[in-house]
Amino acid sequence: MGLLRRASLRDLARHPWQSGLSILGIALGVAVVIAVDVANSSATRAFDLSVQQVAGRATHRIEAASGRIPDSLFVRLRQDLRATAASPIIEATIKLGSSTLTLIGLDLLTYTQLRSQQDVSKLQGNGLAKLLSTPGALLLDSEDARHLGVAPGDRIAVELAGRQETARVVAVMDSAAGSSSSGLAIADISTAQELTGRLGLIDHVDLVLEADEVEAARARLPPGLRLVDAGQRGETFRQMTRAFRINLTAMGLLAMLVGGFIIYNTMTFAVLRRRRLLGSLRTLGCTRGQLFSLVVGEAMTFAAIGALLGVALGILTGWGLVQLVTRTINDLYFALAVSSLDLGPAALLKGVCIGALVTLIGALGPAFEAARSQPREVLQETGLERRANRWVLGLAMVGLILTAIGWLATLIPSRSLTLGFAALMVLILGYSFCVPALLKGLARSLTPWAGRTLGLPGLLAGRGIDAAILRTGIAAAALTIAVATTVGVGVMIDSFRASLVHWLAGTLRSDIYVTLPNDSGADKAAGLPSNLAESLRGIPGIADVSLGRAARVTTADGSVRLLALESSSTSHRGFAFEGREVEELWPRFERGEAMLASEPFAYHRQLSVGDRVGLFTPGGWRDLEIGGIFRDYGSDNGMLVLARQHYVTLWQDDAISSLGLVLEPGTDGQGVFAAARRLVEVYDRPILVTRSAEIRERSLAIFDQTFAITQVLRLLAIGVAFVGILSALMALQLERRREYAIMRATGMTRGQLGILVLTQTSMLGLAAGILALPLGLLMGELLIQVINLRSFGWSMEMTVKPSPLISGVLMAWLAAFLAGVYPAWQSTRADPARALRAE
Repeated sequence: MGLLRRASLRDLARHPWQSGLSILGIALGVAVVIAVDVANSSATRAFDLSVQQVAGRATHRIEAASGRIPDSLFVRLRQDLRATAASPIIEATIKLGSSTLTLIGLDLLTYTQLRSQQDVSKLQGNGLAKLLSTPGALLLDSEDARHLGVAPGDRIAVELAGRQETARVVAVMDSAAGSSSSGLAIADISTAQELTGRLGLIDHVDLVLEADEVEAARARLPPGLRLVDAGQRGETFRQMTRAFRINLTAMGLLAMLVGGFIIYNTMTFAVLRRRRLLGSLRTLGCTRGQLFSLVVGEAMTFAAIGALLGVALGILTGWGLVQLVTRTINDLYFALAVSSLDLGPAALLKGVCIGALVTLIGALGPAFEAARSQPREVLQETGLERRANRWVLGLAMVGLILTAIGWLATLIPSRSLTLGFAALMVLILGYSFCVPALLKGLARSLTPWAGRTLGLPGLLAGRGIDAAILRTGIAAAALTIAVATTVGVGVMIDSFRASLVHWLAGTLRSDIYVTLPNDSGADKAAGLPSNLAESLRGIPGIADVSLGRAARVTTADGSVRLLALESSSTSHRGFAFEGREVEELWPRFERGEAMLASEPFAYHRQLSVGDRVGLFTPGGWRDLEIGGIFRDYGSDNGMLVLARQHYVTLWQDDAISSLGLVLEPGTDGQGVFAAARRLVEVYDRPILVTRSAEIRERSLAIFDQTFAITQVLRLLAIGVAFVGILSALMALQLERRREYAIMRATGMTRGQLGILVLTQTSMLGLAAGILALPLGLLMGELLIQVINLRSFGWSMEMTVKPSPLISGVLMAWLAAFLAGVYPAWQSTRADPARALRAE
């Protein structure tokens, strides 16, 4: 084994590029997995820390169906529940400068009862007295203060729901390990009430209850209040973002799958390149087991070095990726601030282990090949390639079976996202097994055309691909999967965007919308002026007005967004229903006998038309029937639509948060828009007047921003494949150096040899691009009909545009062409006499 190790090290030293590319391929694969995992865990950890900071030692919270609890009711609650450890809380999303933070209003006098001693000490040492005595006082985390460029004593503008207020930073608190307050602005409860305009109201009450006190406390609550576990909020976050995080993880694992082909390529080429050495060693008495251990040992050495490099790259990439993840969560779900990476050992170990496992699996084939070969066969130049040509068709048959199994698995009635991803991976793996056979067919088809176009170099290039199918087939498979991923994701994004455009065109039936800034329905105290609707009706050219109230209500499965709608003449046409509707839907809807549910809401809860949903109202639980299920892309958590008059009856909330203005035919829309803007300017609070076209443009901009992270992961997968194709071409150039030397010795010029190599790599790239199209379309179909539906509950029609298909083929060709430039240059520089010296 000492002799084998010396031979191995000498060979690796002679071919550093080949070893370096193998290590780089492993490192990129490990980096993508670690980056995705770090980004996901950092976002989750940031949210958990903020929940812990807000809740402290609280075990439960009291919430109101109306969304707000009067101060007077809190005093009675504290007396009735006999709870000394009870604290009122206010939460709101505010904007300080360029940062979005969560404002937390606390009763600082009861703070010590619900917080750990460490938190109490931190607060007492950072201006507790100033928070109580200074008007508009805020306490910020040191990282947030540094980012905003403020220090204790500075005044700062606070933006909340479009309103501008002024606060003073009285203290800055350093984050302790495991107790970060980053992303939070802490204030006394009275200050928070003033800043948010919720005088005399609180959001919820935090409690510390023993296990045997919970049921008694729940029984003492008056109608309209409920007791919930304090940990439910974190679980709600994990459920809301679960599908999003799983999709990112799948993209990372797909990049690692492409990396597995690189490992297989590299180790196969290492065996092929040293077949004479291995044959000589077998002749001299080396055992099969020793050769097997040699190849596996080399692969695991590559894995160890690549994993270490991948950890460093993964951490760097993770920092950029976490910003995209945070931005997407802010766009789709709620405000979240992530100030640091969660570099737990589990995430790093996971990436390293996956890299080592993929490397081991990729190296087993070449290791077995080296071990089972007879010395005479190994010493023959074409022995391995002859066997490769024999197993290409057999491998293709196995691939067809796996592809069929993967496709059939997607047809199994199931809501399991894991099964959907597993089926997709099996289908991809099966198709990759078919690539070598398909490549042979394409190479034979392209060879005559290349010969007629480029002469002898083109003819030899096509035949070289066919003859070296063991080398070219695996490289083409890796590139095919990477490009198919970009095509499939591109088709999914185009289909989603087309569906979104169609949905927005149908949903935005009004011409002009009047709304509150940043209205999410969370603030039930907010509302448009009560006389605004009538004032707007008086503007010439307005035919009709729809009234809406956005609110968050509670169901048995958690909170959900509800729209209370008083329809205009066109509002009903804005709903595209999936499946059947109840009879006389709209009359029953207006009477409050039925409500509408969005497709994601119904899908995740396995509801259908006619089922009833329990809603928590100030008068207790009320069951309402689902009259229709409509298509909606506004939220993957879903929403409900209820007649406004019935909502007012149930929740005693007659506020209005949005108005839709329908113009008369032929009306000057610009004139009406300007008149509406002038009308709302007389009010002392900001009110937005927006054209429907602007809302569409803004929605599509958020959509494109949301998928930026997917584009990054697609490029990373292509980067891994580029390393693989470069590695393959470098090895191919080393393997064929004698053939190239013979061509040069018999009259082929350097230029012709360069054209031959670049033609061969171009044909390889074009073939991989063409083969990627069917797989990409299959992936797009499964992403739309299976993965997206099971992840988010959105159904959409598949839209195939030429752009992702053309760009996929061009990307494959460009990656292969660029990867072939250096091998082509090396081939033309090689000395024919030195290469033929052993002949």
